[in-house]
Amino acid sequence: MWAGSRRRSGRGSGRGRETAEKGASRLAISLPEGSLEERLRRYLEGLSGSHGLEEAGIEGNVVRVVARPEDVPAVLATARERLGILHLSFITVVDRGDGDFELTYELLDLRGGRVRVRTNLRSEEPVIGTVTHIYPTANWHEREAYDMFGVAFAGHPDLRRVYMWQDHFDHHPLLKSFEISTKRTFEGLR
Repeated sequence: MWAGSRRRSGRGSGRGRETAEKGASRLAISLPEGSLEERLRRYLEGLSGSHGLEEAGIEGNVVRVVARPEDVPAVLATARERLGILHLSFITVVDRGDGDFELTYELLDLRGGRVRVRTNLRSEEPVIGTVTHIYPTANWHEREAYDMFGVAFAGHPDLRRVYMWQDHFDHHPLLKSFEISTKRTFEGLR
């Protein structure tokens, strides 16, 4: 035991319980209310009513929507601010070839409901608006998408490469067009 410290058994004064109760009353979040089915229906209605979605529906415990690239930040802002979906789990990118990219944003409502927002980018130099101001966790995911696929996020506060080195590497290794067997990627960089 450290000098001057006392060992507490956790019984007696109840201070631990009081501290826990104070901490619980200061939580900044509240869990979404209602059954899973009610919440998913509410999410679908909230997103469909506010945005011109290309597709929308519920499959299992997931609300799936397809939005235009320019509408994605607004759709995600609605999900967080009006519907209370507080967590962006991940962003995925799929290179469909010939400049077609599919981006998927997976949101979690902390009680098992999910919202999956998908969009398609068609461009040789794909760019979409950042959502880091809505979901701060998007920061790293957007940087990874940029590093691996070359998808740029307009307005991102720090769009640097995550895995590949900054200088002397102008490739994006998860693109279908990237052929490591034909490129001397590491030559001259030692």
